[in-house]
Amino acid sequence: MSQAEAQSYFAYVGCYTTPQRQARGKGISVFRVSERGRQWSLVQTIAAGDNPSFLAVDRTGRYLCAVHGDRSHISSYAIDRAAGTLFPVSANGTSGTNPVHLAFDPTHRFIVLANHWTSTVALLPFDEGTGEIGAVVDLVVLQGEPGPHRIEQHMAKPHQTVFDPSGRYVFVPDKGIDRIFSFCVQDGKLQPTKQGFVEARDGAGPRHIAFHPTRPFAYVANELDCTVVAYHFDATDGSLKAFQWVSCFPETYTGNGRASEIEVIADGTFLVVSTRGADLLTTFEIEQETGFLQKAHSAPCGGKTPRFFTFLPSEKVILVANEGSDNIVGFDIDLSNGDVINSQLCAETESPSVICVLPAEKGVQV
Repeated sequence: MSQAEAQSYFAYVGCYTTPQRQARGKGISVFRVSERGRQWSLVQTIAAGDNPSFLAVDRTGRYLCAVHGDRSHISSYAIDRAAGTLFPVSANGTSGTNPVHLAFDPTHRFIVLANHWTSTVALLPFDEGTGEIGAVVDLVVLQGEPGPHRIEQHMAKPHQTVFDPSGRYVFVPDKGIDRIFSFCVQDGKLQPTKQGFVEARDGAGPRHIAFHPTRPFAYVANELDCTVVAYHFDATDGSLKAFQWVSCFPETYTGNGRASEIEVIADGTFLVVSTRGADLLTTFEIEQETGFLQKAHSAPCGGKTPRFFTFLPSEKVILVANEGSDNIVGFDIDLSNGDVINSQLCAETESPSVICVLPAEKGVQV
């Protein structure tokens, strides 16, 4: 067994909690995870207010931050690195409603987050020494022509904040106005790049973006039309240029669905997309010279409404948070062909939205 496969982890699971979401969650749950992600035991469930629906761990592994869906604040927690347990540190407003995603800038002096319902991107100070989150220092209102979807596209709706591999640029897919915005963080401000944004197809609904780790390619999961668009990424100026469009669905699938999460595995060989409604995981092989995608495999996600998935650091195990069926399911990914195989129920937990995985410290028995 390799060292990566023998590693144990703590998994932090955020969830939805409110009746408006028809949710059943109770807070942030902490699990001890071993045996290549297949053995889970509950360590703690901490009441974290309403809808701690997206989580991120800072680069030191000492603090976890949560945005509170449908609300207007962000909170931080200290992590006991031996036990994995959480302790509240701070909370602050986001100057907007329904924050849905957050990212630490490369200096870890700031957090960038997307306020989905108020069409804004916010910049907040983060103290890496104490884990405290400061008040918003910059707020950008996203503007553009609403897309054609009569329910989902009546205004700008930013859904994610992601830095490119170099950390120079932060990208914000907006499903309401079919644009992907790009910024630099400079002198405590969000400065638009020269391109500013790239247009998606009308009605596509860009939701999440993932970058190839070593090649100049980016991939966007479009929620509303369930597609992936491949882009050339220019690291000199942060610009994107589309070159391929592919469906998330198998050729024989004729139903509805909405794309949710997208990730490129660490070696850059495969891309994975989850689709709600269809409740599928779809893998694409990435042609390394051109960036073109070739559909490799589709498989049931092991539950309902796969809002989020993540990889273990070994990249051979995918962990899927199935919000609608209250479970987390693990899969192996065959790196020779992209097949998603050997599904196993890992944990039952209410309305899971997101999973963060943190390697346990060496010498700590979990």
